[in-house]
Amino acid sequence: MSQYRTIGFIGLGVMGEPICRNLVKKSGAAVVAFDLSEEALARLHAEGAAVAGAVADVVKKSEIVFLCLPSAKHARAVFEGDGILKNIRAGQVVVDLGTSSVNQTRDFARQLQARGASWPMRRSRARARPRRMAL
Repeated sequence: MSQYRTIGFIGLGVMGEPICRNLVKKSGAAVVAFDLSEEALARLHAEGAAVAGAVADVVKKSEIVFLCLPSAKHARAVFEGDGILKNIRAGQVVVDLGTSSVNQTRDFARQLQARGASWPMRRSRARARPRRMAL
């Protein structure tokens, strides 16, 4: 992680909040977080994360953005509108830690690649079990 000065994190639910907390404590980078839950944001802010007011703010301030959202529908919501696709810059990386549909993931990867950014997750259960995920 040390190559990134600022890490963005969207989705502070059951899995996202502890993952984001670990990034705040262990990455050595600044972390900018966004979630609809003000309580989760307040807890992470108290531990050192910056709080973004919108998805667009996370994308604008970060070099890498992690998504940890409960469904493909939620991932699409942050990708479209005034979200990831509209605000992404060449060289940025978006990593989806949630479970999204294969077709949606491929679609997002193509759209980001066209803008010079990347969505590098290549996942499968068979690769995850022996800890050989490609990120």
